[in-house]
Amino acid sequence: MLGAIIGDIVGSRFEFNNHRRKDFDLFAEGCFATDDSIMTLAVAKAIIEARKIHPSDGRHGEAEFLDTLRNLTVKYMQEIGRRYPNCGFGGMFYNWVFSDAPQPYHSFGNGAAMRVSPAGFAAHSKQNALDIARAVTEVTHDHAEGIKGAQATAVAIYLARRGALKEEIRDHITNEYYPLDFTIDQIRGAYRFNETCQETVPQAIECFLEATSFEDAIRTAVSLGGDSDTIAAITGAIAEAYYGVPDEIGNKALSYLDGGLRAIYDEWSALYAEGRERFKVLTKYIERITESDSYGKWIFDQKNDGTSEHPTQWPHVSYDRLVRAFATELYQFHESHPEYSLDRYSEILKKNGLEWGARPMREANAESLGEPCILALMMGAVRAERFCDGALLGFFEDGSILKWLKRLKDLDIRPN
Repeated sequence: MLGAIIGDIVGSRFEFNNHRRKDFDLFAEGCFATDDSIMTLAVAKAIIEARKIHPSDGRHGEAEFLDTLRNLTVKYMQEIGRRYPNCGFGGMFYNWVFSDAPQPYHSFGNGAAMRVSPAGFAAHSKQNALDIARAVTEVTHDHAEGIKGAQATAVAIYLARRGALKEEIRDHITNEYYPLDFTIDQIRGAYRFNETCQETVPQAIECFLEATSFEDAIRTAVSLGGDSDTIAAITGAIAEAYYGVPDEIGNKALSYLDGGLRAIYDEWSALYAEGRERFKVLTKYIERITESDSYGKWIFDQKNDGTSEHPTQWPHVSYDRLVRAFATELYQFHESHPEYSLDRYSEILKKNGLEWGARPMREANAESLGEPCILALMMGAVRAERFCDGALLGFFEDGSILKWLKRLKDLDIRPN
């Protein structure tokens, strides 16, 4: 949820004054928490209170929970929304907030997706994410496209939170919701302000999929133009689930919330937040590696005979998607975190009494090493593949990568 709040606040000053580049200050004069943040927090409050009434074990009482949640979503969106009449509500939603008998109004506006992120973070299964998203959406946006936009956003968050690879998230969204047959660079010049889910949600998801870090996701979303605060809120929520949120950015965004809104966030964070993990983009691979029984296979050339006309291809490893994705994201982590100087991994290892080589790296006592050295070990393993085919496969198969990731996870466990 924090990612949505950050995206909203960062994008707020660009909503009607688009900035189609990534070079801007994240927080500056003109930034504020709009209706995107306020309604996201209202939905979070409804989920909190509904779960107090119907605690879940993931198997029983979900129908009753969803019924209660619908009623509480109306209650808290009206109760909290009426405190902020000038936060940016659209006309129809404004009337709904102040209505004595609020009814859904067949909307497919992007408000359905901007506020839905708590559903993805609170869900205990993909189906539960879809059910919660529908429940908190259909009280206003009961058009099929409005529900579709909310559910696509919620399930993307759920999948990202559960460690899905970006390629898997893209495949799911493409197969079940929207064709993502464009890139942000391709559409940026012609993209204009649009308040529908159909023309906002797929673009926001693509911003996340193309990003290399949480911050890059927010910058990419703003650079697209259009309804900047809402696009960045949707993108930011998914990026939070995938990358985690840097402390500096998260703390700055929270300073824009007043006492009442901050109290809701704090209560939510205590119940559902997984912490602002610095290394989540890497440590999310722990479960996937643990469950995998294959990381790649050796390819031997059996077609050519070694003559000058048919030279034999050198044996090499064809790596599984899991390993390729891990290597890519480690490089992206390096680019986004120059403070770790991972291009000097061999020097970092040497400072810790280690040599860059298969045996000393495997035998290193990970429990005694800090995060710079653990990161250097992983970068050293990935770089080793450039010099020796199959080197990285060995580090996966003997458990070294998994051991280092678990140590990194231990170093990352800390309170909000």
